[in-house]
Amino acid sequence: MTRLILFDDSQSNLGPLGDLRRSFQQRTGVFTGLGRAERSFGSTADLHAFDGDTALCCEQTRRSIADPEDPTEAILVNGRFMSGGCIEAPASGAAEVNQDGTVALARLAGAELSGFLRTGTLEDSVSTEVSSGHCFTRPWHILDHLPARIARDIELVDSSQGIPQHVHLIGEHPCVIESGVTIGPGTVLDTTEGPILLSTGCTVRANAVLRGPCAIGLDCLVTDHALIKAGSSLGPGCKVGGELGNTILQSHANKVHDGHLGDALIGEWVNFGAGSVNSNLLNTYGEVVMRLNPDGPNERTNRQFMGCVVGDHVKFAIGTRLMTGTTIGTGSMIAVSTPPPSCTPGFTWMTDAGTKPYQWNKFRSVLTTVLARRAMQPGEALLERLESIHTKATA
Repeated sequence: MTRLILFDDSQSNLGPLGDLRRSFQQRTGVFTGLGRAERSFGSTADLHAFDGDTALCCEQTRRSIADPEDPTEAILVNGRFMSGGCIEAPASGAAEVNQDGTVALARLAGAELSGFLRTGTLEDSVSTEVSSGHCFTRPWHILDHLPARIARDIELVDSSQGIPQHVHLIGEHPCVIESGVTIGPGTVLDTTEGPILLSTGCTVRANAVLRGPCAIGLDCLVTDHALIKAGSSLGPGCKVGGELGNTILQSHANKVHDGHLGDALIGEWVNFGAGSVNSNLLNTYGEVVMRLNPDGPNERTNRQFMGCVVGDHVKFAIGTRLMTGTTIGTGSMIAVSTPPPSCTPGFTWMTDAGTKPYQWNKFRSVLTTVLARRAMQPGEALLERLESIHTKATA
């Protein structure tokens, strides 16, 4: 079996999306970088972070840390690498680099391998060529070409069940239905512009409309009359209703009620109250500018359509309105009748009565309750990281 290593070079700023996840844990299509690499090479990956902070990602992924002293040849994949579809490994002793010098892929052994894992720099003996893939550095890069990447990722799923007779199938692209999928009557699966994936255990209720390329993840729920548009990817355990388009929900997010969410990147365990909506287009039709961190600069996205970036464990009250290019920090609770600021710090408790820090003990109690509803509990590394973020955000 091929030895596989996913590495994080800490060269991205994803705002709150990076608080609790390494680059290889970010969903960039149907799969995370880790999931895509493991499917491509048929191996369970080891993990490596050049800053040495690996406790949380190992707890979350149940993967091991790569041993830099093991000389066995390994395929190395940058966690920021976004190929879509099957990743092809370089030849032995070779690497693929981006035009800025970023190592995207490599196949190394011995001193070349251990040297790279220690320093992040390739030995002079390693041959290099320019990579055809891209490595993200900002959240909006993940949205670029997202529908095409979803379509290529679906090619990695090789099993499919038949289409029930009570479902309306339109188009010539594949519709991949894994085992244990339930589809309600009157559902429209429109593959005119790209394929659709319904993953194991998911439920699509009556009269929903799904337009490919899109992917519904493991054990997800798409509720009655939902409209899931092209470029949508739902990670495991999400519940979605209303209108969704060109949006990634990392996992276990709840947007089950009516409301629009477009060109957005949503973390784990986020809850949208009924009627919550986001804007993804300025009235000027101009380029969207975003601020990813409260103390960071405004940055150009090079995108006309850009919705919101929402960190993990954020809760929105009913009727929340998010303006174009909004960032909401990890662990915040937003319950205001006017749109929140364009960049809200983590662990903000915001109501019409005012804004204050979210108390740690109260947040932890809610977190434990929410996870228990899915028969889960927070791990020690997660709680330690969240408390650290809380301390910094509320100082």
